Amino acid sequence: MGRLMNLAKTLRVGLVSALAAALGSTAFAGPVFKEFGPNLVTNGSFEATSNAHSLGFGWTVSGAFIIEGFDYFVDTLPADAEAGTHSFAGGAIGDLGFISQNIATVVGQHYDIHLWLANLSGFSDGTAIEVLWGGNIVYPLTTDILGFGYRQIVIDPVATSTTTSLSIGLRDDSLYLNVDNISVRAVPEPTTLALLLGGLSAAGLSRRRRSTM
Repeated sequence: MGRLMNLAKTLRVGLVSALAAALGSTAFAGPVFKEFGPNLVTNGSFEATSNAHSLGFGWTVSGAFIIEGFDYFVDTLPADAEAGTHSFAGGAIGDLGFISQNIATVVGQHYDIHLWLANLSGFSDGTAIEVLWGGNIVYPLTTDILGFGYRQIVIDPVATSTTTSLSIGLRDDSLYLNVDNISVRAVPEPTTLALLLGGLSAAGLSRRRRSTM
């Protein structure tokens, strides 16, 4: 009986901890839970084309970007890509230039945004990145980005509309910041996670009772 109570306590603690992690997640946290479904971003790896204004690019360019080839372009050097052969290089001067696209979403659904960022030039002065979801800032303006290879940024927002805009703002007064392998995938809602964990705990207790009878 004591072992059974300990098992029940362990399962309850695990359930409460998992729920607290899920419900307490913020826009800047890691993934809520295992993702499912396809990548909802079109051409998130920038492999579809070498021209930012050609059919198939999938992104709209706006903000402080002036002209392709001057302060933004599809970088086709494999050494500059996080994976594959292409990435996007953006270096708007003095303010953020944006690449954006609209994504079909489900109201109330949690999503994970993944993107890989690199400052390959190493010049940190005058650099910045910001991410917007549905016009709202979900990754706040980060400036003076130190030179590094690619690192991953993971954001977990909730959709409030059936169509949600994803916008990534880049500034580099000296050269360029590179982004690559951008994805958006759905994750289970906290209530779904609670039901799943509750079912697992009930199944575990039932199995334990049968084994001790």
